[in-house]
Amino acid sequence: MIPMNDAFPPLSPLHPLRPGDLVALVAAAGPVTAERAEGAKRLLEARGLRVRLRYDPRRSRRYLAAGDDERWADLWGALTDPGVAAVWFLRGGYGAVRLLPRLAAQDPPPAPKPLVGFSDNTALLAFVRRWGWPALHGPHPDPDDPDGVDAVLGSLGFWGEPARPAQSGLRLWNPGAWEPRVAAVEGGCLALLAALQGTPYAPRFSGKIAFLEDVGEPAYRLDRMLWQLVAAGAFEGCRGVVFGRPETFVNDASERATVEELLHEFASQAPFPVLSELPAGHCRPNLPLPLGRRAYLDPEGGRIAWIESLVEP
Repeated sequence: MIPMNDAFPPLSPLHPLRPGDLVALVAAAGPVTAERAEGAKRLLEARGLRVRLRYDPRRSRRYLAAGDDERWADLWGALTDPGVAAVWFLRGGYGAVRLLPRLAAQDPPPAPKPLVGFSDNTALLAFVRRWGWPALHGPHPDPDDPDGVDAVLGSLGFWGEPARPAQSGLRLWNPGAWEPRVAAVEGGCLALLAALQGTPYAPRFSGKIAFLEDVGEPAYRLDRMLWQLVAAGAFEGCRGVVFGRPETFVNDASERATVEELLHEFASQAPFPVLSELPAGHCRPNLPLPLGRRAYLDPEGGRIAWIESLVEP
């Protein structure tokens, strides 16, 4: 068991994913249909991977993929299996946070491997980063989104040189004399990051670039969650905040102007640059982001570019 603290340790070295490697598909949060799970398995097999589907839709319980004991067995089994090269979450939804105390009671498995997912799985990605494990904030395997699957595989070096994401055209919310900066990127779904505040698993962004995104929330909830992070001190020492695409944050188009006001208010008081329009998270395309790897952020130029890939070339 490792102590919980604010720090994200350096990433462990990781080799690229290769044809014939074994990938575990795990539903640690909400359920998916049998058709989607089997479709994801077939899609990865068609790419030349072996797949272990650790999910049975018959075990679904309310809004969970299965009971806590079953989901824990699936997750821990995948994390500790020396034959598994990567763990890819099937879906977000809700339920990942219920497994954090069980993870905290364990020593890190000896063989690091990448975890891939987003949304509710932000909680699990942030946790394994405390082990120094790699994490990829990216699409869940969806047979209706083969491009997203291929983008994840690119980040894992499956196609050759590992992808290093880059994005121009970001919107700067607090223009000023901001110098370009280089820092590791951490973050994910705003709702999950806010929910973790006040727990032993709460992330901090000192010395980091924070990435934040969300989907379908009323504007007042976004306001509350963002300022909860501020009040908790999560942004102390932060090097910059990059939001996803604000139009995805709310369901009601009439609230988009309110979201813009919220971002203006936040940025006007921030001692670091605040940008948005990074196409990652609850959107398509959902750009895979290597968490813990360093990126070059040019606030005035509206650009971010990772200078380190998740896996070794």
